[in-house]
Amino acid sequence: MIRQRPYQENDLERILHLLITYRGAGYVNRYPTVWRLKLLMSSRLWNERDAAVWEDEPGKIIGFAMLSKRHIESTSYGLERVVHPTQNRTEIAEAILNWSSQRLTEIAREQHTALTVGIAPFEQDTSQDIARLESWGFALIQNGYNVYMGCGLENPIEAPTLPIGFEIEPLTESELPEYQALYGFAAVMLEHQKELIYHPQYQHLVIKNPAGKMVAYLECSFSREEWFRSRQQIGWVDYIETHADYQGQGLGLALMRTGLQHLRAHGAAQAMLITTHDNIAGQHLYRKAGMEITAEERVYNKTIPAE
Repeated sequence: MIRQRPYQENDLERILHLLITYRGAGYVNRYPTVWRLKLLMSSRLWNERDAAVWEDEPGKIIGFAMLSKRHIESTSYGLERVVHPTQNRTEIAEAILNWSSQRLTEIAREQHTALTVGIAPFEQDTSQDIARLESWGFALIQNGYNVYMGCGLENPIEAPTLPIGFEIEPLTESELPEYQALYGFAAVMLEHQKELIYHPQYQHLVIKNPAGKMVAYLECSFSREEWFRSRQQIGWVDYIETHADYQGQGLGLALMRTGLQHLRAHGAAQAMLITTHDNIAGQHLYRKAGMEITAEERVYNKTIPAE
């Protein structure tokens, strides 16, 4: 018997264990990684009622879902879901879609506004999952999709080169306020960033100009437990950005090469990242660093009307 209940803060480690189990069963080449899910749960989950878990009879968590959004005032949600690889996917997947539909309808009613929710199909049994999503009112987004890129790390990586006076350094805790001001993605909770700075499997790299000001950054990560379970040593480039005033000077390529060197030095055999299909400049940079497109990920969308 499977039962659903609301997510509680003390569920976090068990949910991360569920994700590692799922990814270790052969699904390590897709998002979310453990680090990405932790970021979503710490900085994109605005209400604990927007997450739920499913347990088997002994109380083991076998399913998890959350509705995340980048900003608290946003009306656009992403639905993340994880199902234990040995469980009946159909039963839990249906339960997750039912829960999310009810929760979003409740939010739309409370806020008197229409909402949208996006979801990527499971990467296995895709046709069955797409049919399931369509039966729940989801439709393929016609003008956008995600792109995965990757490369092997068995060969030497070209040394990074920087303009005179520029330096690549690891980020320190005292520099977090400046880092957050430069960070062009959605805000990340300060406590979460502090945790990442000190974790040996996550790395922040920043480039400083001759005046000592941060002008570019890269974050990369890996999971040794995932490597052990999957026997695949994949590291991830999670975020990279250069300030608009400093683009075109090779800073992004220098960061990519340094990040790949870091992952290789810690045992990664392959590096991957995810971007959008229309990020042409980014894809050009990643190709210069040796990456190629490995997969495309379509996204499905649904509108929940205001009530």
